[in-house]
Amino acid sequence: MISLREVPLSGDRLLDWIFKQFVVFLNRKTVYIIRKKRLKKANSHKGEVLLGLTVPKNPKNYLRGTYIFINSAKCRHHNRNEETETLIHELCHNIFSDSRHRFINQLERVLIENFTTDQKNLLKSFIPRHEVKN
Repeated sequence: MISLREVPLSGDRLLDWIFKQFVVFLNRKTVYIIRKKRLKKANSHKGEVLLGLTVPKNPKNYLRGTYIFINSAKCRHHNRNEETETLIHELCHNIFSDSRHRFINQLERVLIENFTTDQKNLLKSFIPRHEVKN
């Protein structure tokens, strides 16, 4: 578990607050990040390939926590930096859950441009190196 006093900061108060919210969310014991080779939309007949997917905690489905899936296929993410961008997008969905997707996409772009390299590397450290086949 990472202390909020030890996280790298950018100097922008709003940006740092959002980053700390990401770290607090990722430090929860009920958040699971899974790299999956073939990540497809479940209800799509065409089998639409996704970059990332968040499955929130749901007591009705007996999920133990929030699952964040990241597509690890090289044709979708050429390197781990692109996987970090997808993680930022999925974290935006969790922190700003009532927001529309258009806002999430705009916020994601701003965060990716303005997070420092140290902040991105800290987020990248939460992504496991191994991937799940199924």
